[in-house]
Amino acid sequence: MADYANITLTRDGALTRLTLNRPERRNALTQEMMVELEDAFKSVAGDDRCRALILRGAGGHFSAGGDLSVMATMPPQPADGATDPMFASYRQFGDALTALNAVPQPTVAVVEGTAVGGGFGMACCSDVVILHESARFGLPEPKAGFIPSQILPFIVRRIGEGATRDLCHGARDRRGGGL
Repeated sequence: MADYANITLTRDGALTRLTLNRPERRNALTQEMMVELEDAFKSVAGDDRCRALILRGAGGHFSAGGDLSVMATMPPQPADGATDPMFASYRQFGDALTALNAVPQPTVAVVEGTAVGGGFGMACCSDVVILHESARFGLPEPKAGFIPSQILPFIVRRIGEGATRDLCHGARDRRGGGL
């Protein structure tokens, strides 16, 4: 299995375990991490020895979504007609989610603590979601001025349009059974 800086990928017999491994940032997602995740998901998808993929976060949180400290340094919106400097980052995140969604083996997300934004999206791409009593889901992007365009299709598919609209329009979070 490949070595990664921000995730760990291990095999235990026919089970492959992927752990988001930035506990000091509640496993917040960065561009580098999304590249690693896409590579890992594609690796698992092509591994005939793997019978199931288990996803979880290190340190008691699944994922706090996009790393806001990294997002604060994003370039400004481009002038009319210019290429958006964020296009590659957004596309990479979408590619990673699409790769997770396409994994042919059963995927199980074990969610403890925070699962917001991109973390919520990854949980919704999983076939089975096991919730710890501390699990909390949310979409903070609209309040921060971002459109969660890469994760919305997966969330709508999982919890429905009405519940997704509620989350986008100010509902703080969802506990437990919504997945």
